[in-house]
Amino acid sequence: MCGIVGFNWEDEQQVRRLADLLRHRGPEQEGFHVADGVSLGHRRLRIIDLSEHGRQPIYNEDGTVCVVFNGEIFNFQILRQELEQSGHRFVSRTDTEVLVHGYEQWGTDLLQRIRGQFAFCLLDKTRRQLLLARDPLGIKPLYYYDRQGRFMFGSELKVFLKGGIPRQISRPALDHYLMFGNTPSGQSILEGVCKVLPGEYLVYDLADGRIAEQARFWELVFRPDEGMTEAEAADQIRLRLGQAVREQLVSDVPLGAFLSGGVDSSILVALMRPNVKELNTFSIRFDRPAYNESTYAKIVSDRFNTIHHEIEFDATTVRQLIDELPHYFDEPFGDPSMIPTCLVCRVARQHVTVALSGTGGDELFAGYPRYKELRVLQQINRLPGPVKGAMDLGIHLLNAGLGHDKLYKLRSFLGPRQELWQVYLRLFSYMFRRPGEHTGLDRFESLKRYFDYTDPVTSALNFDLHEYLPEDLLTKEDRASMAISLEARVPFLDPRFVEFAATIPNRLKIRGSDQKAILKEAFRGILPDSILYRKKRGFGVPLPEYFRCELKDLAEKDLFGPQPGDYFDRDLVASCWQRHHAGRADYSRLFWTVIMFNRWHRMWMG
Repeated sequence: MCGIVGFNWEDEQQVRRLADLLRHRGPEQEGFHVADGVSLGHRRLRIIDLSEHGRQPIYNEDGTVCVVFNGEIFNFQILRQELEQSGHRFVSRTDTEVLVHGYEQWGTDLLQRIRGQFAFCLLDKTRRQLLLARDPLGIKPLYYYDRQGRFMFGSELKVFLKGGIPRQISRPALDHYLMFGNTPSGQSILEGVCKVLPGEYLVYDLADGRIAEQARFWELVFRPDEGMTEAEAADQIRLRLGQAVREQLVSDVPLGAFLSGGVDSSILVALMRPNVKELNTFSIRFDRPAYNESTYAKIVSDRFNTIHHEIEFDATTVRQLIDELPHYFDEPFGDPSMIPTCLVCRVARQHVTVALSGTGGDELFAGYPRYKELRVLQQINRLPGPVKGAMDLGIHLLNAGLGHDKLYKLRSFLGPRQELWQVYLRLFSYMFRRPGEHTGLDRFESLKRYFDYTDPVTSALNFDLHEYLPEDLLTKEDRASMAISLEARVPFLDPRFVEFAATIPNRLKIRGSDQKAILKEAFRGILPDSILYRKKRGFGVPLPEYFRCELKDLAEKDLFGPQPGDYFDRDLVASCWQRHHAGRADYSRLFWTVIMFNRWHRMWMG
């Protein structure tokens, strides 16, 4: 993987300075193109073709097309053969060079042919335009700024924070962050800085100084095949996922795998093992038994004879990493699992340069408990008002008697009937834990567009694949891995496999209380039943306990010390802090969201 940056004027000093901010993404080579009215910069992590021939920017035969590229094109060898047969001449063994020759041959239709995880900018000197594109699922990040004749792009927000543009916080993006812990698809925390959407490209006209074209080249549509049998689905899952894994093993450097002991990562290890001579696997051991899944990871490691590395995690780990997090997560980011993800990536990088991850399996196969809960809440949502009123009173009295707020969130579904998108966003958000925590969801009505499917679970999957996956899970994995120059790959998100998963009916994904049922059936007999059929746990962090004990001082300083501005309801935070320490509820996710915003603001906006 790599880091890319550029803008629509010539300034070698500036592009070098901004590219240096991305050194962690590509510490091994740098390259620049400062001519033709643009400045392009690249930092390279060498994965395929480790020689100088792979240095970017890479040009076509006559130098009229060049590209700076972050990512991998997994089918580049097939495309290269086709292009060579058409007369194109290659000077390297890289996957990157396929982009310049492919653009010559096919124009933007190139985007329909490449399979991989990517973000790139291609300069067409003849047409005097820039082409920016991002992979279909949003695995690799790509930001841009287009105001008052200035156009900039970059792999991370820090190139804009230090690039001389106005640094003004976007209130809609901040609202989204406070509700969900990340910024929304297409927007960033900075006013005017946008994200290229997953599966989108844009063409910037250098002569006219404007975006001339912006469109999606890939869009996921769920089309369940209700006639599909369990056996047919299981066979196709094994076949298609196996193909995706084998394709993503192309590398000139050592490979490994993140292994949590969950179903998805265990499946990848099973599929990788016959194709990797010495397979390194990596897992986290938490100091609190309720969060620790390392026993299951060890079962899988022993089953497939991997070289297993178990990394200890405790409150000290948080103290050691927290000061660095806002540098690499240069937008506010409120998912606490960023900490163990950073730690496991650091240990993995000591042994490998590429690691495969099971990210995406839950979103494709309905693996989260909230998908089942949504069905129940939809039934509650349709109940008559008096029945819901009686339930609300009962929950209030029960909470009062037990002395905790654990059931309060259910009360937020017992008012007037809500639309599906409102029900799911309340369920999805970590807010709505007690009265007065949040005024409502009116500001998020634009997210309603994801909930057009008749089946509520399909709509929820659609939201998660378009918002939660790219803006939380993939952002976390990209920043944590690239912080220490590790390339993470996600075979579950091969677009062909995603498209197939979208044809599997939900009756095969959720069967009674069993979630991801068809995925488990596909690998029954390959993975132990103790892995396939154990209770699901998220990649959680013991922050509730840490904030009450080992990290209480750290949290109090960040929550109640000098604040960057009037962004939060301090009385609400103080009330939640008291209730958290009284054991009435778990507000650790809220605290972490505020803490990370405050630390981000001090580092980048101060």
